Amino acid sequence: MVDDTLLIDNATDYTVLRKKVGVPRGHLRRVLWSNPGPYEDSSPLNPHIFYKLLKVSRTFVTACENMAFDNLFLESLMEQKFDVGLVEQYDACGFGIFKSIGIESTVWLSATAIYRPQAEAMGVYLPYSYVPELFAHFSDKMSFVQKVINVLIGQATSFVLDIFVQGFQSRIFGFDENLASISKESSAVLINSAPFFDYSMPMSHQCSNIGGITVDKKGVKKLDPYWQSVADSSGFILVSFGGIARTVDMTVSMQKIFFDSFKKFPHITFIVKYESIANVSMPENVILTPWIPQLPLMAHKNYKTIITHGGWSSILETTMHSTPMILMPLFADHAKNSKVAESKGVAVLLDKMRLSQRRVVHAINTILTNPRYTQNCEKFSRMFSDTPISHEKLIAWRIRQAAKPSRKAFAKHLRPKEPDFHMLKIVLIIVPAYLVFCTNKFLYG
Repeated sequence: MVDDTLLIDNATDYTVLRKKVGVPRGHLRRVLWSNPGPYEDSSPLNPHIFYKLLKVSRTFVTACENMAFDNLFLESLMEQKFDVGLVEQYDACGFGIFKSIGIESTVWLSATAIYRPQAEAMGVYLPYSYVPELFAHFSDKMSFVQKVINVLIGQATSFVLDIFVQGFQSRIFGFDENLASISKESSAVLINSAPFFDYSMPMSHQCSNIGGITVDKKGVKKLDPYWQSVADSSGFILVSFGGIARTVDMTVSMQKIFFDSFKKFPHITFIVKYESIANVSMPENVILTPWIPQLPLMAHKNYKTIITHGGWSSILETTMHSTPMILMPLFADHAKNSKVAESKGVAVLLDKMRLSQRRVVHAINTILTNPRYTQNCEKFSRMFSDTPISHEKLIAWRIRQAAKPSRKAFAKHLRPKEPDFHMLKIVLIIVPAYLVFCTNKFLYG
C-alpha cells in the first residue's frame, strides 16, 4: 500500500492510499520556513530553532491522533493482513499504527544518514567525540568546545523526541510499552547512505546501506528546444535551493551578493530557479526561471556546477551524476551533509551567515579551475554503482526476511549488548554543565 505520489515503475500489485491527517495544507512549510526563515540563522543553538522543533513535533502528534482514532481507517488496513510495515525515521507513529493493526514485523527507513535514535534502538552507541549529530554543523574532527556543543545538540533533539515519542504519541495508543521500546523490535534499518560517503561510525548488522536508491538511473530525458539552445550557447551553472526554500525569499542584500558575483563570469550563463520573475533586473548572463530541467542540464557537456542547499538527495543525485557542487546549507541536516561532501572533495561550502561577493566568486573559481572536484565525483559515482548486490535486491531480501515469523527472534542475536543510554544521557548533560560552570567561575570569579 503506497502513497499515490510515489513512483512505482513497473510494479502492478499495489494499492494507492492517501489519508488526510488534520494538518492544513501548507502548515508544515510555514512552520519550517519562518522565524527563522531558511536564509536566517538556523543554528541548533538558536532558541527559535528548538521552539520550531517542538512545533513540528506537535504537528506529528496531531497527524498521529487523526490516524490512530480513525477506526474505519484502521479496520481497512487490518483487513489487508500486511506482513511488514515500513516506518520513516523522524516520526514513530507508524510503530503504533502497525502494532494496533497486528503487524509484528517492521523495517525502519532513513532518508538521510542514520539518525542517532535509530542506531540506539539497534543497540549501537554513536560516540559524540567523532560522530557529528545529524543537525550539527561539524565534521568528524571536532575541537573540545565543538564536542561539547555536539553533545548539547544531541541531548536537545533527544529531549524533543523523548517528549513526543515516549510521551504524547505513546499515550495515544495506550500500550504497556512506549513507541521507543517498540521501535527496538525493528527487523532492519535501511539507510540512504553509504559507509564510504559518510563519517566513520559503529554500525549494527541490522542496518543496510542503500545510498543512491532514490536517484533516477534511467536514461536522461532530452531537453526541449529552448533549454537545448541555452545549454549549447556557453558553459552554464545551475542555482537552486530545493523545492521548499524559495530563492525569491532571500534578503535583497543576499540576492545582490549572488547576482553581483555572477557578473564576474560573463562567459558563464547562470540559470537561477526564481519563483517570481516580474520586474526583476538581472545581469545579461543570468536566466531566471520558476523551473529547471535539472538532470538533463547536468548531463550536457557545457554544465559546470550547481549552487544549492545541501539536501541529502540533491548531494547524492549530483555526486552520482559525476558533477561537483557549491553548497550553502540552510537548515536541519544540510550543514552536516555539506560537511560530508566537502570532506570527500566533491563540494565547496558557503556560509549563509558570512556570505560575501569575495567568497562566492572564490567558490565558483575553485570549481571551475580545479579538476580535482570533478575527478572525485567520478570516483564516488563509480563506488556507488560498485556494490556486491543491487540496492533493489538488498531491499527485497530485507523485506522478505522481515516477513519470516522466525526472524524476530533471530534479530535479537544480531544486536550488540545494549548500554544504559538513560544513564549515559544524564552524564552527558551533567559533565558539560559542570565544565561551563567551572569556566565561568574561573573567568568571572
